[in-house]
Amino acid sequence: MNSIIKNIVVDVKATLGSKLLLLEVRPYASYTEGVKGSQEGLRCTVLSETMGFEKIDIKVPILNLPFTFDSSTPTPVAFEGLEAKLWQDWSNKGAVRLSLTATGIRPLNMKPTGGDK
Repeated sequence: MNSIIKNIVVDVKATLGSKLLLLEVRPYASYTEGVKGSQEGLRCTVLSETMGFEKIDIKVPILNLPFTFDSSTPTPVAFEGLEAKLWQDWSNKGAVRLSLTATGIRPLNMKPTGGDK
């Protein structure tokens, strides 16, 4: 039986918005037949203003952030190649979940740089 959820296209920009704050970064690993493998990338936990400041995890297939990150201060970021899909969590009464992946991440500069005029 094919689930209709697999056919739904998620508008990522409308769902997440453009203001994402990076809170935490931790590695994620591959699993084969229930056995943990090597690190495949980073799981970035962000807050989305559009989603009521809900915490959301986005997987990025990179081993290190391309910028310095201080977890004591939320950092505005943007993701490249951001994609979303829905899936059903049958271990939680079939709840519908959002799975997010991206190809890259970069910080957003909130303050303009340059000299005083």
